[in-house]
Amino acid sequence: MPMKEPTAPRPPETADLIVAHAYLVTMDPERRVFSDGAVAIRGRRIVGVGASAEILSEFTAPRVLDARGGVVHPGFVECHTHVTYHLARGAFGDTISYAELGPTTELDFVNALTDEDEYASTLLACWEMISNGATCFVEAGTAYSPDAVAEAAQTLGMRGLVGDPFLWDAEDTPGGFNAYRLERAPADTDRCMRLLGGQLHRNSDPDALVRGHIAIAGMGTATDELERAAKAAADSAGVILNQHQSYYAVDAGTDDRRHGQLALLHLDEIGLLDRNCLFAHVNVIRDPEVDPLLSSGLSIAWCPAGSMLWGVGGTFRGRHAELYRRGMNIALGSDSANWANRFDLGLQAYLAVLSARETSGTRTILTAEDALTMATLNGARAAGLEHEIGSLEIGKRADLVIRRNDVPEAFPLTDPVLQLVYSTGSKTVNTVLIDGRIVLEDRVPTGMDPDRILETTQSATGRVFRQMGFTYEPRWKPLN
Repeated sequence: MPMKEPTAPRPPETADLIVAHAYLVTMDPERRVFSDGAVAIRGRRIVGVGASAEILSEFTAPRVLDARGGVVHPGFVECHTHVTYHLARGAFGDTISYAELGPTTELDFVNALTDEDEYASTLLACWEMISNGATCFVEAGTAYSPDAVAEAAQTLGMRGLVGDPFLWDAEDTPGGFNAYRLERAPADTDRCMRLLGGQLHRNSDPDALVRGHIAIAGMGTATDELERAAKAAADSAGVILNQHQSYYAVDAGTDDRRHGQLALLHLDEIGLLDRNCLFAHVNVIRDPEVDPLLSSGLSIAWCPAGSMLWGVGGTFRGRHAELYRRGMNIALGSDSANWANRFDLGLQAYLAVLSARETSGTRTILTAEDALTMATLNGARAAGLEHEIGSLEIGKRADLVIRRNDVPEAFPLTDPVLQLVYSTGSKTVNTVLIDGRIVLEDRVPTGMDPDRILETTQSATGRVFRQMGFTYEPRWKPLN
C-alpha cells in the first residue's frame, strides 16, 4: 500500500496582539491558571488563551507583549461609582457626619457643577480606575450630563454604563432621607418619567464602549410609581436596574415608615428584587429580608470603604460575606471620591476580606480568591455583561490587566493571587487593555496627556469652589 503523505502543519492564525509569558489567571469556569500563559487578541476580542508555547505556535502577531512572569487577569469591574464627584476629593474634611454633608456642603457642590466640570471629573476618575486595574464602571445615575461622562470615558478608552440624571421623586419625608434640592434635577415624577431610559440609545451599537442602563437614586427617594416604571424599562431593554438601597439606618428607616414594612420586603412585594437588579451598599439587612434577597438573584455592590469612612456600620452590621457564602452575587464598588477617597477596587476587595474576617472571627469566611471573583466575574454579572467581560475566554472582550512582579511586595514568588490581593495591590498595575486596545502603558494613559488631565481637573475644581463660595481650610494650617 502506498505511504500516506504526512499532514502539513497548520499555519499560524493571525492576531493583532499577543500577551505572553504571564502568570495567567483566567477566571474561566474551570478557574484555569497558567504559570507561563498567553492571550491572543484579534480586534476587540480574545481568540486564544493557554500556555505561552501553545499560543505562540498557533498565532502570529505584529506585537507581542512580554509580561515577564507578571500576573495577567481580567479587568476589575467597578459596580458603584460617582465619577463626577472627583473634584471634591478631600475638600470637605473627614469628620463631618453623613447627615451634615448631604443637605449642606454636598448640595452646594453638586448645584455648582457644569457639564465641563463633570467631564473633567470623569477624566480623573477614569484615569484613576484604569491605573488601579479597573476596565469597566457602573455610574450611579448622579451625573447631570451623561454625555460628558461618556465623552471622557471614551477619550481614555474606558468601558462604562451610564444612567439618566438624578431620577428621584420622593421628598419631605419627616425625619427621613429626602432627595436633595438640586436646581438642575428637582424631585419630580413627571421629570423622571420624561428622562427614564434616555441613555438606552447608546446600546444600538453593540461595540459601544459606553452603554446605557436604568438607574434611579433610590435610598428612600423613589415612589413606587418610579420604581415600577424603572423596572419595566430595564426589563423591556434587557439591561440592569441600578439604585442605592439601605445604606444606613436613616434611609432604610425612611422606606420602612413610608411603606409600613421593612424596606426590602416592600421592594420584593412590588417586584423590585430580581436578577437584573443591582443595589448599591445594602448595609442594613434585617432577618426577614434575607430569604427574599437570596431567592431574587439580584446583585449587591458592596462598598466597604464607603461605609467605613463614614462610620455607618456596614462592615460590622452588613451581611455581605454571609450572603456571598449562601450564593448571592456580591460585587464591589469604590463609591465616591469624597466618600472612599480612592477609586481602587483592589483596595475594596482587600477591605472586604479583612472586615468579614474581623466581624465573623473566621479566617475562612472570605479568601483572596473570593475577593478576585467579586472584582471580576461577579462585577461583570452585576453589570449585565457576564457574556462580554469578567474572564479571559475565547470570544470575550479583551479587557485585561498586566502587572509587574519586580516590586518587593511580590516576593518571594509563591502564590501570586494571594499577593495580588494582600500585598502588592494596585502598585503592580503596569499595562491595561480595554476592548483590545492599550489604554495604559507603563502606567501612563494613552488617550490623553496626564498633565492635561491634571490641569483640566484643577481648573474645574477652582471654578466650582468659587461658585460655591467655598475655601478649603486644613486642620493643620500651613505656615506659608
